[in-house]
Amino acid sequence: MAIIVHTDDPDLLLEKIYEAIDNKKGGKWTCTPDGRFTYGTLLWKNEAFFRPQIWVEEKQLRFGLIKRKDRKHISSKLYATFHTKMIELLLAQFDRDFRRVSATAGRAEPDSF
Repeated sequence: MAIIVHTDDPDLLLEKIYEAIDNKKGGKWTCTPDGRFTYGTLLWKNEAFFRPQIWVEEKQLRFGLIKRKDRKHISSKLYATFHTKMIELLLAQFDRDFRRVSATAGRAEPDSF
């Protein structure tokens, strides 16, 4: 259930995403002190997190879904909301910074749940 972004410069893209969120231009996304992303609406905030990872050789920026510690499972609704909102942010604001984005239907690196 990872998001995989194919880009020539994954470090720069991640930096731009952090900057947009810090400047309140990243939609409703917020960032935790350790660099994870959560969707900041009252309903979804801290229900799950995306942990970004840069895969240098593959030229990929990956977002792995992490469940909240007290959750046993991640529901399809939670998975769908987080993935669609992150992909929406990427397409709306960073479409010139990557070639392709995809979401896996099953667990993939760097997911942690």
